[in-house]
Amino acid sequence: MRPQQHLADFLVYLGAELQVSPHTVAAYRRDVGKLVDGAATLPDRAAIAQHLRELSEAAAPASVARAAAAIRGFYRFLQAEGLCEEDVAVGLLGPRLEQNLPKALSRRNVDALLEAVVGDTPLAMRDRAILHVLYATGCRVSEVCGLRTTSIVQQHRLLRAFGKGNKERLVPISDSALALLLAYLERARPELRSRASKDPGDVLFLSRTGRVLDRIRIWQVVRAACAAAGIEASCSPHALRHSFATHLVSGGADLRSVQEMLGHVSLATTQVYTHIDTERLRGTHTKFHPRG
Repeated sequence: MRPQQHLADFLVYLGAELQVSPHTVAAYRRDVGKLVDGAATLPDRAAIAQHLRELSEAAAPASVARAAAAIRGFYRFLQAEGLCEEDVAVGLLGPRLEQNLPKALSRRNVDALLEAVVGDTPLAMRDRAILHVLYATGCRVSEVCGLRTTSIVQQHRLLRAFGKGNKERLVPISDSALALLLAYLERARPELRSRASKDPGDVLFLSRTGRVLDRIRIWQVVRAACAAAGIEASCSPHALRHSFATHLVSGGADLRSVQEMLGHVSLATTQVYTHIDTERLRGTHTKFHPRG
């Protein structure tokens, strides 16, 4: 039996026997599907570990942890049903989120990254705008993909983003990022749209052929800029989101404001950044206290 049929049986088990929500079933289908799609046999432990490593380069720690949990559940099911001799996924852990502090780029590296794309071609103007928007707003890559031409609230220097659960929020955007975004909208997007075989509507960021830009391409834009800037640190759209929040908190921003800008439902999610403020206070104490 092919792995894809095993996955189908697993999803039936989740929905019919465990009665988990359709949303959870869809998440398991997506996460396990990425592992087994196209596979002729069940991936072994080494293949699973490699898959999680590759995923960690393109996705947030929470997404990797969720995928690891889904894969472990899938293999537990297979062993319990006698469909595999050994649970090869046992003990394979995703990121330990409670110990995973955000990996932010330094301000110098961010500056180099934002200046890495040169030229006035439509794609160069698009890529510069994307990089600046990611860092200036802290938006998730999915939110940047979903931006529309009407998302720019120019007179108030705000960007309208739709986060998880399609929840809308308004995020301040810097003057420099706004200027690049408007330049792209006026001078580059019309040319990209003219190349489309199908009208992309009012989606803001378009591909070389005028199609809707997807998250993988945005991830590639960030990685290419990172390489051009000579940055050795791990770099992704999520790293720019972390850098946005880290630099805000280290500069004195309160967590409640950062929570609203990031679109976190709970302040507890944002509290991972409290270590930054603690480190700043410790540094100040060491520098200025007579016994520091």
